[in-house]
Amino acid sequence: MRHLLLEAGDFCVRRGFHPASDMYRIMKERDLPWLDLEAGDPVRESSVVGFGISTEILYTNVLSLLDLMKLELRSENRQTGDPIILAGGGGLANPVPLMPFVDVFFLGEAEAGLLPLMRVLCSGMSRENKLQRAAELPSVLVPRYYSGGTVRWAVADRLNIADAPVNQIVPMAKVTHDRAVVEISRGCTRGCRFCQVSQLARPVRERTPEDVLELIQKAVESTGWEQAGVLTLSFSDYSKLNTLLKGFTEIEEKLHVRISQPSLRPDTLPGIQSKRFFKGSITMAPEAGTERMRRIINKPLSREEILLAAETASQMGASGIKLYFMIGLPGETDEDVVAIAELADTVAGIMGRKRKVTAAVSPFVPKPHTPFQWAHQPDHKELWRRIQLVRSNTRRAKVAWNDPRVSAVEYFLCSRGEESQSILERAYREGAVFDGWSDLFRWDIWEKLLDEAGHADFKVGDNLPWNFVDTGVNRQWLIREYKRASDEEVLPDCREAGCSLCGGCNGEVLPFPEPVSAVTVVERSEQRPAVERIRIRFTKTGLSRFTSHLDMVRMWTRALRRSGLPMYYSPGYARRMKLVFSQPIPLGMGSECEYLDFQLVESVDIHRVSASLVPVLPAGFSITAVKELSGKYRSPDFMVTAAEYIIHGVDRIDKLVDYLSGSELVSSISVLDSDRVCMVSDPRSRDSRPDRVLNAAGVRYEFIVRSNIYVADQTGQLVPVLAVNEGEIANEG
Repeated sequence: MRHLLLEAGDFCVRRGFHPASDMYRIMKERDLPWLDLEAGDPVRESSVVGFGISTEILYTNVLSLLDLMKLELRSENRQTGDPIILAGGGGLANPVPLMPFVDVFFLGEAEAGLLPLMRVLCSGMSRENKLQRAAELPSVLVPRYYSGGTVRWAVADRLNIADAPVNQIVPMAKVTHDRAVVEISRGCTRGCRFCQVSQLARPVRERTPEDVLELIQKAVESTGWEQAGVLTLSFSDYSKLNTLLKGFTEIEEKLHVRISQPSLRPDTLPGIQSKRFFKGSITMAPEAGTERMRRIINKPLSREEILLAAETASQMGASGIKLYFMIGLPGETDEDVVAIAELADTVAGIMGRKRKVTAAVSPFVPKPHTPFQWAHQPDHKELWRRIQLVRSNTRRAKVAWNDPRVSAVEYFLCSRGEESQSILERAYREGAVFDGWSDLFRWDIWEKLLDEAGHADFKVGDNLPWNFVDTGVNRQWLIREYKRASDEEVLPDCREAGCSLCGGCNGEVLPFPEPVSAVTVVERSEQRPAVERIRIRFTKTGLSRFTSHLDMVRMWTRALRRSGLPMYYSPGYARRMKLVFSQPIPLGMGSECEYLDFQLVESVDIHRVSASLVPVLPAGFSITAVKELSGKYRSPDFMVTAAEYIIHGVDRIDKLVDYLSGSELVSSISVLDSDRVCMVSDPRSRDSRPDRVLNAAGVRYEFIVRSNIYVADQTGQLVPVLAVNEGEIANEG
């Protein structure tokens, strides 16, 4: 959503995230406002506050953020000057639980109608007029003005290259999905009966291989990420898969990047004859342990196909396999549950003792707009019994699982009507926040409230609370699919058997995917030798001082990649830059004299080095010197013998000076003014670290900045690292 609004050029878009639990507690205790990331302004001062909600389990966090903004939880109690609360995302297939708390819902894919809505909400009209006008737009639900009828789930006609985010946000810290991402297709023709997104995202739309490869290249070049990935429900079903895989290898060679592929269907793995696609661990999703259950869910994989895929992965050098299963599916018996353990152990036997096989078990949650929306979720105690059944029967594979109690809350929030609204509000007011985090989940609150609410008793064909949301998929087709599941009948892929009249498209059928056996791999070229070595001095100030050393190393790797400089990469499969930094400083300490050495495969003027790097560095990092190294130079992490520190905000300078009088912890200390001192010490000694010295002296301070680092030359004089070469360094032996 954010990139669409920024590309439109009409909006100022800022980001805000829910504070972590410790910060959240402090903000509540001290009555601090929720601030945006870009400007640090209170989020409440925005015209519109939009929530992207990916799953129902985040609903209490939405209420929590409304509270942090000092807004009334319920929309009907808000005032004229309050921001409009907008919500969208895949977690709103049943928006009923949140309807009292959200002013405006946009239901569906943002490309298909978000911009007209935002132009209304950000216009100069009164708050009430904005809501009235918004209620007239397609795919928009304004609870205050909803009086019945259907709201169509928005679906984009095509995946335009202009709508794809290229200048993606690169986090400073290491995150789970730490890579550039490009969506290659949306939707799926397989028709798994439990899968909500395949129903909401019909019909299938694909980007051309040329568009995908262009987007990946641009995203990698603009972000500097060393890895890229693709988003799709079924990678194996991409119709031009061969062309895409060949393009991937060419980009990997050209940009020194690794492109990770999503999990392939087990029945397609044996056709891939390149070991490069099996590097690391792979994932497969049988979903059920027996062929009978896989027929029920319309995922007709045979046991032989799964085991052949495992044999292929083993032969091609995969380091492990992660298998995804669900428990609690309609028609499941204990025999089907035990079969999960047996199948996982058989795969583990094929992979061998040195390679890891994990069976990840998740409780089934019946989702709105799927054939299984009328199904019942077993009680959380029964789900836990089935998980224990898998665990007790597994000998070789590792078993991981999701908490059935969290799944029980998710089921309640996605499957209930107006009765869920007061339960949700009560849960939040009693302390339920961060329901998606296992260590913060409050089952003691939810268990009582779920018992009060009772169980839903749906029968196949019943009208459901979310029926007013029209996804385009025919309701009678969903009923027929549920009955096919009861009869263990498989509905073939519509690309094989023709249109099944689900209502999700106009009957046009995508071509069947290319056979993957024809994949070709581009051979890697010889790495060019390094011809020039560069040393730069840079600062690390402001908020950047809270960036850890390892995060800073990743930041510089990506900044150098973004710069376009002809970097030297190590030979071998996993080619990496050779970067050498000066000695790390403690987290929270600033620095005006960090050093970095790197190598280039072409001679480059040092002014170009600086000009290329300055625009791609984040705030707090700036280059203060660049030097070309000739001859033999020691690395900056080895040669340092002394460091100078400026300590700011010292409360008892006299006490510090007295403590250090005659001490060998520091080489020198001088008073700069009423609350600043300069200290020189040996950075190789842990006891001489300025923060440790200050703590030992019992002196408070605001922050520390390393202002210079030195090496002793042959005369014993301290010389800045940038200015000295190896022949001038004193013999430390």
